[in-house]
Amino acid sequence: MVLILSCNKDYLNRFPESDPNSATYYTTADQLTLAINAAYNNLSYQQDGFPYQMQLEGTSDLVWQRPATDAQTIGLGQHTSNTTMIRTIWTQSYIGIGRCNALLENMIKAKSVTTAAQYSRIEGEAKFLRAYYYGTLISLYGDVPLVVKSIPAEESYLARTPKADVLNAIFSDLDSAAAKLPLSYTGTDIGRATKTSALAFKSRIALYNAKWDVAAAASKAVIDLGYHALYPNYRNLFMYVGENSRESILAFDYKLTIRTNAAPQNNQARNSSGFSGLIPTRALADSYECTDGLTIDKSTLYSTADPFKNRDPRMRQTLLGDGDTWFGAGGITFNMTFHPDSTTCSRYTPTFAKIPNLEVTNAFSSYSGFIMKKYLDPQDMAVPNQSELAFMLIRYAEVLLNYAEAKIELNQIDASVLDAINLVRARGYGVAATQTTLYPAIKTTNQVQLRAIVRRERKIELAGEGLRVFDIRRWNIAEKVMNGILFGKAMNKAIYYSLPKPALDENSSPDYTSFNSLLSVVGNFKIMDNPRVFKSNNLLWPIPQAELDVNKNPGFKQNPGY
Repeated sequence: MVLILSCNKDYLNRFPESDPNSATYYTTADQLTLAINAAYNNLSYQQDGFPYQMQLEGTSDLVWQRPATDAQTIGLGQHTSNTTMIRTIWTQSYIGIGRCNALLENMIKAKSVTTAAQYSRIEGEAKFLRAYYYGTLISLYGDVPLVVKSIPAEESYLARTPKADVLNAIFSDLDSAAAKLPLSYTGTDIGRATKTSALAFKSRIALYNAKWDVAAAASKAVIDLGYHALYPNYRNLFMYVGENSRESILAFDYKLTIRTNAAPQNNQARNSSGFSGLIPTRALADSYECTDGLTIDKSTLYSTADPFKNRDPRMRQTLLGDGDTWFGAGGITFNMTFHPDSTTCSRYTPTFAKIPNLEVTNAFSSYSGFIMKKYLDPQDMAVPNQSELAFMLIRYAEVLLNYAEAKIELNQIDASVLDAINLVRARGYGVAATQTTLYPAIKTTNQVQLRAIVRRERKIELAGEGLRVFDIRRWNIAEKVMNGILFGKAMNKAIYYSLPKPALDENSSPDYTSFNSLLSVVGNFKIMDNPRVFKSNNLLWPIPQAELDVNKNPGFKQNPGY
């Protein structure tokens, strides 16, 4: 008591001097930089070793997650308001929003000691990130509380804001960000949000909400700036050699001393000491066109005995499967094969030999007979659980397809629409879009036909990148593509090379009804999910139960069906 009374009374009102807080922080340029860096941290949180966007693809028709994780639970339609992934994406998004709000409210304190360019840039980054997090929230949960300033705990019990109002706030933030952000960066700033990040994300979120005119204008603005271009090699785009190319508009850069990911270990083949965790489905493999531009149910070039033959080159560049030479631990190369008779496979280097083929003998090898090649680089073989390979969150090919789809839905079809689609298609073949005899160029101007084409292009071009789950919902095809048996690879050698061809609909969604008769023989297939279930209420995820437990605002209610 003597010590307390002898001290200045202000002592009791001081903030802890060892910890930053809103009253003492945000007062220097360095502190603003640290604050905005923290706001980026939630862009790509990891679950089960994956960037969450990659794992999110496992809740779509294109990818299946083998381990009994949340992605598999959601794919089965068994998720609830307590499912961890559903709760974590909500929480991570709002943590990111809170960091942006605190920075935007308090950064004025450092304005006099920060250069005008840096101050404007950081403000733009914060507004972009806030818009990105809100875009994720409304796309998964629908109406969500809109919070654009820091609020005390006693005022944090908020109603859900109509999605349309949140979307308007997103557009406002993105417009402001686009005006403040630079076109590019150098050095250690590479990876930060840019002017084109804001415009490209605006085109995406507008497309998701059928704001065709907004999506068309925003994507055209990116195209007209002329800064971005498609990387010439589709396969290399997702390897270290293609990292931070002009195609990348926003990427999460991993660094060994800060954060790495274990995607290579989790996705790799068993003969590569991997876990075959996120598995491309047969529905993805069967969606690639043949080189004549026709789907496999219509093309005479398709061979059930060699499904990679005469196919869009992006199939082999995206999927690892029969006939590939691949990399294993210790620097070996070997032949990939999934045929049930192939209990051994060929090792090519350092010396030729026959080695055990774990892709057949291991019970947890790829269930579909395919492995995702994207973001698998031999450079990560040495330490596959510490990959530094940047994960692209937005890239130029998506912007081109956003533009094409928006213009098609507006029925404003002109040469620019065909050019956008053909640029993407031609790059897959490794040729220029003008070399129309070297790839199946799109020439039709029919709106219905082009709608089907651009949907197929999004499906195969962007496979595995975390966007498919949003596409199947906004196109209202999720109930069709997510329901039923998820067939894996044939385990009966008599049918391995003679499976019936599925029929593909206008969205390039395969129908495997012809496989049902083969189920009469137990063991004919590896069955991945039996069945997957998707109901109309699953178009939105449930509000996390933990939020409902504490927020008793009468306007904060659960989504229907949960």
